[in-house]
Amino acid sequence: MKRLEDAVSLAVKRCEWNYKTAIHIFYHVTNGISLLLPLCLSDDEQSADVALVVEKQELGNYQGQTSLTLQMAYLDARLICRPNSERLDPERVREENDNED
Repeated sequence: MKRLEDAVSLAVKRCEWNYKTAIHIFYHVTNGISLLLPLCLSDDEQSADVALVVEKQELGNYQGQTSLTLQMAYLDARLICRPNSERLDPERVREENDNED
């Protein structure tokens, strides 16, 4: 549980340093925008393992809804601005997909 809290804290700090770290996605069910935050759960804190989906609440804070694999996040992303290459790298997504086969 501590590792998850640390990963979320690091993701929030990265978003504060560079807003492009959070990738916008459109969720058709709620007709709203959610954000994908990169979570680094492994020892390598430089590359994301999964993406945390967060939504803005009425009080202005963000609440985590679910997590997505990098492949799912890449497919769901509706890019409003170009993401940082190390966060949602198409090559890494392809590598994960190849490893699943």
